[in-house]
Amino acid sequence: MRRRIALALDALVVLSLVAVLAIELTGGFFTREGGLRISARSPDRALFVGAGLLALRLLVERRTGFLGRSADDWRRLRDELYDPAADAIPPGRPSPWGPPMALAAAGFCAVSALFLYPQFTQIYAVPDRGDPLFSMWRMGWVYRQLLGDPRPLFDANIFHPEPLTLTYSDSMLLPSLTAAPLLAMGVHPVVTYNVMFLAAFYLSGLMAYLLVHRLTGSARAAFISALIYGFYPYRFEHYSHLELQMAHWMPLGLLAVHRLAETVRIRDAILVALCAVAQLYSSMYYGIFFGLYAMIVGAVVARTRGAPFRRLVAPAGVGAAVALALAIPLARPYVAAQSHKGDRDIPAVTAFSARPTDYLRTHRRSARWGVRLLPDRQPERQLFPGATPIVFSAAALAPPIGATRLAYAAGLTAAFDVSLGFHGLVYPYLYEWFLPIRGLRVPARFSILVGLSLAILSGFAVRRLLGRSRGWTAHAIFAALALAVAADLQPQLELVPVWREPPGVYASFAGAPGVVLAEFPLSKAPDAFADNLPFMYFSIWHGATLVNGYSGFLPPSYAALAVGLEGFPDDPALKLLRERGVTHVTINCAFYGNRCETVVEAVDASRAFRRVVMGQWEERPVHVYELLDLPRQ
Repeated sequence: MRRRIALALDALVVLSLVAVLAIELTGGFFTREGGLRISARSPDRALFVGAGLLALRLLVERRTGFLGRSADDWRRLRDELYDPAADAIPPGRPSPWGPPMALAAAGFCAVSALFLYPQFTQIYAVPDRGDPLFSMWRMGWVYRQLLGDPRPLFDANIFHPEPLTLTYSDSMLLPSLTAAPLLAMGVHPVVTYNVMFLAAFYLSGLMAYLLVHRLTGSARAAFISALIYGFYPYRFEHYSHLELQMAHWMPLGLLAVHRLAETVRIRDAILVALCAVAQLYSSMYYGIFFGLYAMIVGAVVARTRGAPFRRLVAPAGVGAAVALALAIPLARPYVAAQSHKGDRDIPAVTAFSARPTDYLRTHRRSARWGVRLLPDRQPERQLFPGATPIVFSAAALAPPIGATRLAYAAGLTAAFDVSLGFHGLVYPYLYEWFLPIRGLRVPARFSILVGLSLAILSGFAVRRLLGRSRGWTAHAIFAALALAVAADLQPQLELVPVWREPPGVYASFAGAPGVVLAEFPLSKAPDAFADNLPFMYFSIWHGATLVNGYSGFLPPSYAALAVGLEGFPDDPALKLLRERGVTHVTINCAFYGNRCETVVEAVDASRAFRRVVMGQWEERPVHVYELLDLPRQ
């Protein structure tokens, strides 16, 4: 009788796990039957039920093996599925440096030139005049700080008089510092941006090559992985976000994780910490996500390699201390601003949480798949990874798998689940207990680590396939695989030029201390505050403080300002401008439309303004006025 109950409970445990998987992949369901509400929206309920059934089963009967199979049966099945030595590299592992690295670098450069040809040939162009201008402003602001600007680094020159405005989005400090020498040499901000942008693709591919070569011992397998990670489709869905291209520190950090598992040395733990911190200073999203991912992969690698836990404690503690010490200067202003910004609210985060079906949605920049799969539904949720990474990864996970593939299968599972955000299993608990997560708006961005996992696993599949071939046959297979990946991942890019110079009228106050600028037009619509981006771009040259602004967070004071200035230049608008400390006003007719002449006439007629200069830009007038502090009547 006990055996039958145990077997029944085993079956229910299995059904619970199937339900967890089904809800995770489909998003669950909701229905009403006979007035009864039936809901299965979250997999955690099914998981808790399964855990409870398993505990009950252990109380009822311990002697009967799970599903009636003996322990020896389960061991044999495990041995068929998992062989710790399957991923081992034979002695005399070839070095990735020297001719193999040179060939890989040249080959990846050639593919980059082919895929990104429009960007190479239109060096003053960008995907759109939105976030690329924002990234140029961030790099320009950091460069201005290096030149001795007296304003604090994180009190950037937007949304005056709000403090800590650089924390309203990713501060992108490390890429900005890297770009500073180019700006110092006089390289145009748009060209500097594109150099950094193109380098991010190239470096990501090369770092993935080094990692996968280290894991597989195969230069060809590593090159295929580099193609997949370097040109992973997610990158082109985020083609306007420079910080989301800065993903090259993650494979380098994983390389250090593997070294640490082998050597258990403090210096390797410090290397892990340095890579993690570099990723944080390059892209805060990726820095936070990578820390979680590396812990999962590292734990599985250490466990499967038999690294003694006691010997890992000291290096891990030192590495964590180094990472924390280096992260504090960046974290402190963000924590200080958190009370003003608040946490990302759950409805907003849920909107940017992926659904499993989003991994079948393609973005418009995919040359191969752009209109062939599910259509776009939500921004940042076109997550189709391409066909070849899926096929290769499935082949890599065909049993028996080794210790390394097991680690990255665990990483892939975790990355997929976290990218689902509040539609997944783990993210609600991370949001509740892990403070850095609360400042992030887009869990779907964790899919970059889905891409890294797929790229690494694909390398193992290619090694397995090429390991059975020799000579020209191996060359032909490798070429066919590379062409298949290229055809699968090839993008189609459309670019728009950026203005090479700002309006000349800014020279009238460029570099002058104490200037606070209000630039018009200034829309009151919350979804139109991106119209301020050209003004931020122009501030790279003049450096004045703006009441305008754009970032990942819209302060309430700006929304109130935009509404209050709707009647500009009426008396309430003038009063509001003076309260905000505005000293100068610009009116750019190129952005205003047909109302510009009417607004200019009203400003010219007002005693509150003195015209400083008028010029032409984009064949339309641009005006600069000084806001006078008139005596009260």
